[in-house]
Amino acid sequence: MKVFIILLFFSSGIWAQTYYMNVKTKTGTSSYPIQDIQKLTFILTVDVKDYEKFKDVLNTFTLLQNYPNPFNPTTKIEFNIPQSAQVEVNIFDINGQLVKQLINEFLEKGYHQSIWNAKNESGQVVASGNYIYQVKVDNKTISKKMLFIK
Repeated sequence: MKVFIILLFFSSGIWAQTYYMNVKTKTGTSSYPIQDIQKLTFILTVDVKDYEKFKDVLNTFTLLQNYPNPFNPTTKIEFNIPQSAQVEVNIFDINGQLVKQLINEFLEKGYHQSIWNAKNESGQVVASGNYIYQVKVDNKTISKKMLFIK
């Protein structure tokens, strides 16, 4: 019989922003990134610590800070959507002009990521500076800043 005790903790370091969940069983404790949570099975679960925080993380539209930031030549944009939906991921310059559309498609619920290579729609490398990345899901939009340095 497997017994699971789940401890949720958040780790936000200088170099990356990743959310982890510790899963404790009779055979030991393992740590899983939240994006891998769907790979776990919870047969005979007996206790979940911080369950409300855990449920909120999985059921909330979230946009993480890009990594690395500042970046050169590429950066990763990670986000979580609570239900399947039409999703747009766009990069804008500091003046609000569209630089590049990374995603414009229907995505399944869960964790997603996109990589931007600092190129515009024409395939040219953009100038050094601040850029805004924006994720739009249905009628909700979240934006964050990032810095490209050549």
